[in-house]
Amino acid sequence: QVITNIYKYHQEDCAYFDIKEIDAPIYKEQNKHNVPKDINVKIGDFVLVPFQNKDIIGVVWGKSSPIKSSIKIKDIKKKFDFASLSKDTLIFLEKFSRYNLVDLGITLKLFIFKKAFKEISRKKKPEESFKECSLKKDISFDVSQKKAIKILDDQISFDKFSTVLLHGITGSGKTLIYFKKIQDFLKKGYQVLVLLPEIALTNQIKERFKEYFGNYPALWHSDISEKNKRLIWHGIANHKINLVLGARSSLFLPFKKLGLIIIDEEHDQSYKQEDQVIYNARDMAVLMASIKKISVILVSATPSIETYYNTVNKKFSYISLDKRYGDAELPEVKFVDLKKNPPLKSKFISWSIIPELKNILDKGNQILFFLNRRGYSTFVICSKCGYRFNCPNCSVSLIYHKETNKLICHYCDHEASLERKCKDGDNCKLSFYGLGVEKIFEEVKEIFPDKKIELFSSDFIHNDDSTKKIFESIQDGKINIIVGTQLISKGFHFPKLNCIVIVNSDVNFLGNDIRSSEKTYQLMNQLSGRAGREVKNSTVYLQTFEPENQTLKSICDQNILAFYENEISFRESSNLPPFTKLIAFIVSGKNRFDVDECARILKNKIPKMKDALLLGPVSASISLIKGKYRSRLLLKYPQEAFPQKFLKDWLKTIKIKKNISLTVDVDPINFK
Repeated sequence: QVITNIYKYHQEDCAYFDIKEIDAPIYKEQNKHNVPKDINVKIGDFVLVPFQNKDIIGVVWGKSSPIKSSIKIKDIKKKFDFASLSKDTLIFLEKFSRYNLVDLGITLKLFIFKKAFKEISRKKKPEESFKECSLKKDISFDVSQKKAIKILDDQISFDKFSTVLLHGITGSGKTLIYFKKIQDFLKKGYQVLVLLPEIALTNQIKERFKEYFGNYPALWHSDISEKNKRLIWHGIANHKINLVLGARSSLFLPFKKLGLIIIDEEHDQSYKQEDQVIYNARDMAVLMASIKKISVILVSATPSIETYYNTVNKKFSYISLDKRYGDAELPEVKFVDLKKNPPLKSKFISWSIIPELKNILDKGNQILFFLNRRGYSTFVICSKCGYRFNCPNCSVSLIYHKETNKLICHYCDHEASLERKCKDGDNCKLSFYGLGVEKIFEEVKEIFPDKKIELFSSDFIHNDDSTKKIFESIQDGKINIIVGTQLISKGFHFPKLNCIVIVNSDVNFLGNDIRSSEKTYQLMNQLSGRAGREVKNSTVYLQTFEPENQTLKSICDQNILAFYENEISFRESSNLPPFTKLIAFIVSGKNRFDVDECARILKNKIPKMKDALLLGPVSASISLIKGKYRSRLLLKYPQEAFPQKFLKDWLKTIKIKKNISLTVDVDPINFK
């Protein structure tokens, strides 16, 4: 008789079965099951069991143990005819759960695709239409790429854990280098996973895969259809698919023989999932690789400080590419000092660069105007009564979108009209302040009335088809000028883009984010890399009121190592990551008093740990989001410490009011 405990977390249809008997307050509900004589199970098997009034999927987890005679036992209904979770996957699940302070049952849910299991239950075999990928097109490598490939060959071997940072300037041919490594693993019969931070990137890069590998890789992200997800899930599990291109969730697909993980744009914040199960896919990929004894290639022109520091202290191997592929040249980066050359009244583009911009367009080249703020104006005020249009659910101003003539909150999507009665009974007299990308779009149209101009922002791109059409128009040269937000900075290739104007280079330094310099450098460096890929004499203009800023100087001088050295020195002197680690505790609820009280109680009850510093509680920088007040505590501790082993037990004992939520964020990236 095999006995299992079923632990059901937070009303999720997911369980794991621990064959040992455990009594701990973390488990919301418990049940135990017999294994019928006609069913043979082993650790890692997926099974179907009755739980309360429905059947749920679970996994057999441990060894058998005695059972109390007073406990009523139900039978396991069936074992799924599906590959078991391997021992190393179970170890990864436990370490993932422990490190991120996430319940094990919730972690397991990441690996379970219920709709695919339903097909197994019905003994229905999905129609398979998979074509194997293998390198079809010869790649011509330059000297620096050949050198990088040799180092990769020395550092990466089959069935052995290694992590390598491929650090190359934008346009240096990093993708072609990892294509070569993908082919090495495919030839040996391994599966390869390529992680991308954004869904929008998959459409363009999948075409490059098709060009070189003959077929499209399997795409995995939230926007693909359920039917395709089922096909891909089964195809990966049965080793019918050998190459996957996906977002962070593809890390939890049922690979049969995974040999290599490539994380493109490894620095990107999108790898951090910040709702439901909070984790960093990049870090968890490295953890998984260390357990499964496989290789990881981290790819970026602007690595995260943590990743770069791991190469300095020899945890990761390092490969550098400092020249662009072929004859392409890096753009020249120029400051536009807005104190000396200010824009005209009520305008935002300096008059001093407009003649040169017109000259660039006359030569048939493209220009990108960049501002990382959606909408038209960032706040609206009545000049008569002083009323400011704020979101009723969040402690932020409503953003005015001129295209739709609406006020919108970018946190909760609340919408409001501009119509409001003033104190004198007439309509409010509205004044629009702050700068959004729609206002720049309007100004650019005034400056260049005869040019084809496209606004590239998430507010105007609603699906893959619209994205594809815009990109094709840009690549074909049908669009002269692009006005865009951060969405356009990530990995896109525009052959005729010759000039970039970063309208407000100073805005990203504002706020209380300890990573603001790092994020600004990465964003602007990535943006600069969009220019001059196939044209010479390209230029990037940085409009700024602070040309003496060290981060901006590093961008202008194109001295990336100087930036990393300065930033690492600052982090060390300030005792910030990567020299320490952080865990954020965010308390939220509709009653501000209850939130503040809960945060104070947490601070008083948290275990005392050597060399650890607990900061707060303080109101979050955005203290109200979606109708919930927020208070934050921040635990700072040494790199070598592992407070999770204390915190997980402590969290089990915490009793929180029903109207209060507690979110734990290990290694936070954002501090809003």
